[in-house]
Amino acid sequence: MELIDKLNKRTILIPMNSSNKEDAIQELLTHLFSLNILSGTIKLFTNIKNQEDIFTSSAGRGVAYPHSTSVEIENLTCVLGVSKKGIDFNSPDGHGCHLILLTLSPINQPTDHRKFITRFRLMIDDPMIRSNLLDSYDSHNVINIISDWENKYSEDAI
Repeated sequence: MELIDKLNKRTILIPMNSSNKEDAIQELLTHLFSLNILSGTIKLFTNIKNQEDIFTSSAGRGVAYPHSTSVEIENLTCVLGVSKKGIDFNSPDGHGCHLILLTLSPINQPTDHRKFITRFRLMIDDPMIRSNLLDSYDSHNVINIISDWENKYSEDAI
């Protein structure tokens, strides 16, 4: 699975307007709702918030990976939010999160997001890619960065 299979100009939210973790999660879910991918966000928000209360989805270095399962979707669904200001996700390194990748997995495939997140992490481990994503001005620019990386590093080479 390539990143571009799940992230496209519609599923990239840039810039995010939220200033805290709960608002950021709701903003990403509301974006999926506005795309008619979800019929509601209350249960998903509550589930993700409860998970966040137990264990932060922040991986440090300005990235968070909130996730949940959903009965509404048949395939892994992802939305990437880019925050210029950074959002406090209780990160282990104390830094705000600028890249928030929210994933929703089907109920019968609750671990689908792991392969996708692993691939995303491989990409953003490159400091230049991470910097370029943070400097992006719109979803087209983000897609170009992701596509260029995927063209350079095919899934078979990783």
